[in-house]
Amino acid sequence: MRMKTAIEKIIPYLMGGLLFFSLGGTRGEVVDRIVALVNNEVITSSELEETGRRFFDQVQKSTSPSEREGKLREARKAVLEQLIENKLLDQEIRSRKIEVPDREVDAAIQELMAHNHITENELKKALAKDGLTYSYYRQRIRDDLGKMHLVNREIKSKIVIKEEELRKTYDQKLAEYTDQLEVKVQQIFFPVPQVSTEDQITTIRKEAQSVLGKARQGEDFAQLARTYSKGPEASEGGVLGFFKPKELRPELEEAAFKLKVGELSDLVKSPEGFHILRVMERKGGEPKPFAEVQDKIRDEMVQAEAERQFRAWMKSLRAKAYIDVRL
Repeated sequence: MRMKTAIEKIIPYLMGGLLFFSLGGTRGEVVDRIVALVNNEVITSSELEETGRRFFDQVQKSTSPSEREGKLREARKAVLEQLIENKLLDQEIRSRKIEVPDREVDAAIQELMAHNHITENELKKALAKDGLTYSYYRQRIRDDLGKMHLVNREIKSKIVIKEEELRKTYDQKLAEYTDQLEVKVQQIFFPVPQVSTEDQITTIRKEAQSVLGKARQGEDFAQLARTYSKGPEASEGGVLGFFKPKELRPELEEAAFKLKVGELSDLVKSPEGFHILRVMERKGGEPKPFAEVQDKIRDEMVQAEAERQFRAWMKSLRAKAYIDVRL
């Protein structure tokens, strides 16, 4: 299953590329000619224009008139390269007698319809609007699945990821496997009016120190918050919720992220007033265990190696083939 996912990623026309290339838009009149020979098979200009139609439209809309001709030439070359690879893969499928059963085609189409939130009837209408038949679409899906089977067969056997390689990657990328630290904070808040005398500030500080003393003696923090806090969360026991770094005021963040679960802060002064903080819960901040992420690491390494081997394999196919580009 992991290998299937990797191959789907490295061959963009597999598993439904036709759906996005072919639905919508209108056909233009194209004078057919041969733009490439691949062994004894041809690729025509109409095939090239049909396959790349949406891509070419995007290029036209996104480039200035002075750049358009050159950009379209580059786009056609890129699409032709993909068509040449498709043709080579089709030829390999036939030579190796790879067959795709109807049930697999049905399952792939069902998956595509579910992903795009459309019914079979809606799919058929969209295809008909674009001048395509449902049977033609099924054949294209069958062809794409055949390519996937072929590439799986040619590449899967060449990929071996040893555990020591997985552990080395894990050690090198610990930060990627570490969730950001979050703390769940309660507070008891004593606001200080913007215009206050030193005596008023001293009085408020003394009240806050007194409540901090009660909390340190073991009185229930939530009840103290309900009784003394002037913050909007007082009725909820002073619970502020979870915070990541940079989400609290700097004075509060510095105090809160140092606390262990259940610990109380000293009195914290902010521009708004005095705060007593308590950390209810901490999560993240530590790397996930190797056993938890090794499958993810393997998938990523298989993907990278599959892409490398696929390009090398396609290069060898091209080297053995007769290819005459006439674009």
